[in-house]
Amino acid sequence: MAKAHKVIGVEPLESYRENARVILPQRLEEVYTWEPFIRDETRREELHNMRISIKRLRYTMEIFRVAYQDGSQQTAVNIYTEFLAMIVDLQEILGDIHDADVVLAVLADYVSQLGNGERQIAVLPGIVRLIARTEMTRSVDYETFLEKWDQFSAAGFKQKLLSLFSATCELKTRYS
Repeated sequence: MAKAHKVIGVEPLESYRENARVILPQRLEEVYTWEPFIRDETRREELHNMRISIKRLRYTMEIFRVAYQDGSQQTAVNIYTEFLAMIVDLQEILGDIHDADVVLAVLADYVSQLGNGERQIAVLPGIVRLIARTEMTRSVDYETFLEKWDQFSAAGFKQKLLSLFSATCELKTRYS
């Protein structure tokens, strides 16, 4: 599993909103470091690392949600919540893909340990069906992930989210 990228520029004595403005874009950029690998479904480790990076972004956004809950900025709160839901969705799909990868690895190991005996003949057909079903589910989840990623990209997801993150600074100067 990839380690989190070091966040640079956090000032403990700075406002909560200002630190949100510093931290959130860096967490988003960490997610996008894995984008070059997503078109190759065999890059299991990189897909898992992307999921972990998305999870970090999600939890960081949940922590800083309060920075967007200024009553006069209800639109920003709604948009922030919508983006957070999209991130949760990506994390869950990538989690399903990773779960399938783990199951497939366990099943492959099990089959290799069966050997060539009567036990293998009795167990193998069920295992083969389970492997095929898990591979099909993973393939569908992977295609769903790519479709969502492409939709988000076409809609300017990253740029809009970066703009929203910078809005915390504007909220600070207008409402703090």
